Amino acid sequence: MNGKPFVDAINLLKKPVLLLPGLYAGVLLAGFIWLAFSGGEFIAGKLLFLGAVIFPFLVAGALGCLRDNTYTPSLFVGSAVRYFFPVLLPVIVAVAIIFLLLILFSIPYAIAGLTDPSMIGGLFIGISVPVLLFSFFADNVAVTEGLKVFASLKQSMIIASRSILMIITCIVVTVISAGALGVIMASIWGMILADRFSQYLELGAAEQLKIFFGFGLAEWQNLLRTDGILITAIMIGIYLIIPVSFFIIYKHQCYIAASSAPVPVIPTTGEYDEKGRWYKY
Repeated sequence: MNGKPFVDAINLLKKPVLLLPGLYAGVLLAGFIWLAFSGGEFIAGKLLFLGAVIFPFLVAGALGCLRDNTYTPSLFVGSAVRYFFPVLLPVIVAVAIIFLLLILFSIPYAIAGLTDPSMIGGLFIGISVPVLLFSFFADNVAVTEGLKVFASLKQSMIIASRSILMIITCIVVTVISAGALGVIMASIWGMILADRFSQYLELGAAEQLKIFFGFGLAEWQNLLRTDGILITAIMIGIYLIIPVSFFIIYKHQCYIAASSAPVPVIPTTGEYDEKGRWYKY
């Protein structure tokens, strides 16, 4: 596989309108963290839910700009309104298919008395991964090709069946890039709040992880304090801008590469009978 989708995605990060989905996600999560750690857990949950409903507008706007190769605010807003439902509905249908299949496959398990949570978890993963892979390009298809929800899912499945490796590469590259950027941002965050963690510096890494993973909301509030919570929320918000925007752009570039790849033709052999009918061997 060539690296053109990755290179194109990096170059397109220079377009300000394509950073709007990441900026929105960063502001949303920063607000959620600030409220959740400042005593506003109820409001934080409502904010996150409403924000998640609005997010497809931003995705639709970015995909519309990528489709037309025009990166203006007017096109972004127009595409956001026009393609909100074409972007959202395939996701809803894919999630509904996952849960429907989970229920159908869980019935024989329940009848057989197999109710181990780990087994149900494995069943969920076994169902959701194929569905998500085959519907991976559904939003790109809906915006670029103007198809309806089920036609978008069908076309996404056709493209994905020819480009599973590209989809896996897209996911892996995004995760690695996000992880590398996360390490950098975490290092900066740790240096800014170094005085809050001075009491743990003499401990080993394993002991530190054990302590921090055992922290609840009250412990983090006492450790970070108000200014530390604000800094943490801002740092996480800034961090999300690039990975979220990069994934949307990179996925679309992978879709373009996958959909434009030549369809392999399987040769067939056979012969015509005396009535002109074709018989395939």
